[in-house]
Amino acid sequence: MIIQPQYWLIDRRHALKALSSFVSLLMLTDGAALGVVPTPKEMRGPFPIMSTPYFEDGSVDYAGLKRELRWVDESGCPGVIWCQSNDAIDLLTTEEKFRGFEACAEAAEGRKVVLTLGANGTNTAQILEIAAEIERVAERHPDVRMAIISRPPDDVRTEADIEQAWNELAKVAKRPVIFQTYGTPATPTPSVALLVRLAEKHPAIYGYVKEEAEGYAAVERMSELSAAKPVIKTAMAGWGGWQWLIQLRHCGCEGLVTERCAFAPVLAKLWRIHESGERGLPLTEAYAMFRLLCDQRNFPSGLRGYPLYFLEKEGVFRNRVSRQYTNSRVTDGGSFGVGKVWKLEKAELTPLQCRELDALYRDMLEFVAK
Repeated sequence: MIIQPQYWLIDRRHALKALSSFVSLLMLTDGAALGVVPTPKEMRGPFPIMSTPYFEDGSVDYAGLKRELRWVDESGCPGVIWCQSNDAIDLLTTEEKFRGFEACAEAAEGRKVVLTLGANGTNTAQILEIAAEIERVAERHPDVRMAIISRPPDDVRTEADIEQAWNELAKVAKRPVIFQTYGTPATPTPSVALLVRLAEKHPAIYGYVKEEAEGYAAVERMSELSAAKPVIKTAMAGWGGWQWLIQLRHCGCEGLVTERCAFAPVLAKLWRIHESGERGLPLTEAYAMFRLLCDQRNFPSGLRGYPLYFLEKEGVFRNRVSRQYTNSRVTDGGSFGVGKVWKLEKAELTPLQCRELDALYRDMLEFVAK
């Protein structure tokens, strides 16, 4: 067989490029198995945080967790996150988290969804322990696209503390890490300058941000983060998407991290509309549908309230039972508390509330199908 010179040159360039990428990968991991590392292009869009399904006795329903991941993926969302919700982030044991990581990875086998697992803790050592386990899960499931999300350690009190902790995390993580800028009321919000500096120092790991500054400051910081692209690869909205529309239209926002997992079909449709280039009424209507689903304020509030009814209707959850902080402050934005002591709660609904939620559920499915 005779190879024409011009074709050989093209193939040789492609081969050298592929070889260079492979060598870089080996250098990054010291030869360790990475699994599928998501690309920056894949780290975009709505990444719903899954609620944790529980049995009536308060133990974790891992089969339900698998059903939930498959349902979110089949709804069309490009990513899914666990265990970053307030029913789990502090209220699961390390052993329960590790078992859940494995269950999620098993459910993600053969799918393109980016499975993003939470590495959080009261201190840096705990975060590193969990991140190391995530890397081991990735090695055991080499075809699963896997990323990490982390908030500042609970014990940090200065921006220098955060920088030190995340420099340590970069020594363990081998895949994209989404920074969640809010940790606890006592932890400082990392500056945009710090986020950029870390992304410059660790470009293979950092540059993905869930922006959670309160109020309009989130909009201003979103614009700052977007101005720092391509060092900052993806700036995502937080706080349940309260300002997601303005951030999508005007601030360069490219995703959303939200505990509103029950509304994944609408989130996915909204993102498809945005990706089509639409910035007018169809995008507004999709956002209005999302906000309507989130805004039933006189129903059992919090993210572990009436939204679980939707997951029940889908056959994803068996019940509306959840772990709740013993001393909790429940708001429409979520449940907040301190410590690892929990109680069991079940979201109780009146017949009238159920009828209205049934109507909203039908509206959601009809809207998505249009």
